[in-house]
Amino acid sequence: TIEDSDYEVVDSLKNVMRNYQQNGFLWLKTLRENGFGGILADDMGLGKSFQTIASILKEKENGSKLTSLIVAPTSCVANWYYEIKKFAPSLEVITLTGNLKSRMKRIKAVNNYDIAIVSYSTLRRDIKFLSEKEFNYVVLDEAQHIKNANTQNAKTVKSLKSQKRLALSGTPIENSISEMWSMFDFLMP
Repeated sequence: TIEDSDYEVVDSLKNVMRNYQQNGFLWLKTLRENGFGGILADDMGLGKSFQTIASILKEKENGSKLTSLIVAPTSCVANWYYEIKKFAPSLEVITLTGNLKSRMKRIKAVNNYDIAIVSYSTLRRDIKFLSEKEFNYVVLDEAQHIKNANTQNAKTVKSLKSQKRLALSGTPIENSISEMWSMFDFLMP
């Protein structure tokens, strides 16, 4: 339980985080320290991305050198970028967008950044190159995109190498409990 933890919230965000967000942050930290991945399934608008950014910021403050990869729907890539710049301006962030030549240049430089953000569709196209990298966190935003384990999205994200994995979804179960199996197969294969 987080009540027994002695983890600290990121100083720069302590006065910004609501109590439930601090609890979520501590829960994520507890998962990480115990070697687990998890599904953060807060309702829409409660700050899943904010809690995730705080977790990645804390990892950097604790000396992590690896890049974290955020996989999001195309419509959310820019929002992630601006949220990171707003709440954690000390984190170096890159979006893996643009034409093939531009993306390849960015992928080659991805290890120079704290966070890389990519869409599910771009990840499918560039998985050959991104699967060669090891990431700190791989975070799936709108993780219901992998609810069917047989889809290209699910197979692609499961081929990524990372130390920690996190799924974010306001609707982790839409139709059947079996949809969560694919998410847990990603989190803890």
